[in-house]
Amino acid sequence: MNCKILLVDDEPYVEDMMKQKFRSAIREGKITFEYVSSGFDAIDKLKADDTFDLVLTDINMPGMTGLTLLEKIKEHTFFVKTIVISAYSDLENIRTAMNRGAFDFITKPVDLVDLEKTIYKTIEEIKLLKEGHKAAKELDQALIDKAKAQQEALENLLEKEKIILEQNERLENLVVERTAQLQQQKSLVEEKNKEILDSIHYASHLQQAILPQPDILKNHFKDHFILYRPKDIVSGDFYWMEKIDNTVVVSVADCTGHGVAGALMSMLGVSLLNQIVYEQGATSPAKILDKLHEAVSKSLQQSQNNSNQGMDIAICCFNFDTKQVIYAGANRPLVFVASKELKIIAPDKTPIGGSQFERTNGFTNHVLPFTDFEIAYLFTDGYADQFGGEHSKKIMTKKLKEILLEIKNHEMPAQKKFLNDFFTTWMNGNEQVDDVLIAGLKI
Repeated sequence: MNCKILLVDDEPYVEDMMKQKFRSAIREGKITFEYVSSGFDAIDKLKADDTFDLVLTDINMPGMTGLTLLEKIKEHTFFVKTIVISAYSDLENIRTAMNRGAFDFITKPVDLVDLEKTIYKTIEEIKLLKEGHKAAKELDQALIDKAKAQQEALENLLEKEKIILEQNERLENLVVERTAQLQQQKSLVEEKNKEILDSIHYASHLQQAILPQPDILKNHFKDHFILYRPKDIVSGDFYWMEKIDNTVVVSVADCTGHGVAGALMSMLGVSLLNQIVYEQGATSPAKILDKLHEAVSKSLQQSQNNSNQGMDIAICCFNFDTKQVIYAGANRPLVFVASKELKIIAPDKTPIGGSQFERTNGFTNHVLPFTDFEIAYLFTDGYADQFGGEHSKKIMTKKLKEILLEIKNHEMPAQKKFLNDFFTTWMNGNEQVDDVLIAGLKI
């Protein structure tokens, strides 16, 4: 990626300093600098050329200050990141610059090492944003319409999170140097932290809104439970279910990552499942997984960028006409109780998405009659991977199966409570390591 940088400063020596410091990157074509001496010239330049990625600007300039330039950039919605480089580094200027959209603030005289790190950090952020925008443009319009509100909220969340984390670090350093400003800095940090937590909680409400309501299960199964414990406020695990004629399709999925990154992937997964089932009419679990793999790879351009994001997922189709269960899984098994025994159907050992996996065969359907079932369990790996107990070890899948066999005769709400209480006790003060999701269905 070539990063095109617009340098705005009324002191010409700054241009020479930048070109000298980044001469290797300029020679290798990684960075291109263009220089203007005023904010007015900068606006004209950005209007005429939309290929700039980054603006470096001073504050104190004749005609238009750097802070005014930040406002103008926001008004014209130029797709650039801005770093302020100024000797006017009092807290008020820093806050004003950040509130007007600055990505970072560097004080003069310039520490060239800090300058280099900041610019390359910003370039990486720009690269990620460009990749995200490129991927979003290639999503089907139907997917964009469904996910637009959630994506915008989470993108805003990521942007605010980066600003507040970097600002917190800067304010902590200023506490040592300027103890007189301690209370003011503390208040600012608390306010920004509240904003980011409010945004994350709002994102959690959005994610909860797209998860299906349990009424579908209440109307078709004798009993059921869903144990859902995100590691963070938002989750990379999700469940999806829908009734088609007299058939109920249930899926449990574990997306790459957790927190905000996992939540973005889970929203993509929900949208793609809706598209595959509703618009393409797929009802076979194996066919759904085949189409889901293709859609994830295409949406994330994995054939071009070799990315490994994806998900592990199990899908069960309960046909109440034929009295059959059809299961297919990508790295997630089906565990069920039959004749007082716990039985397992192994999944296909391949995930959904991920450029490192070459697949020559489609996913496999497994068909069983209702008579072979009493309870079906679908789960992600977060429960079994939790560290804790007396020796700080994982619960492990073997132990989870033993628990399920032990509680199989309990009512489903009691099973959920037992699993949740055991998990909390097992943690024994340890941090939760992953999202947790277990679904139990009594036929």
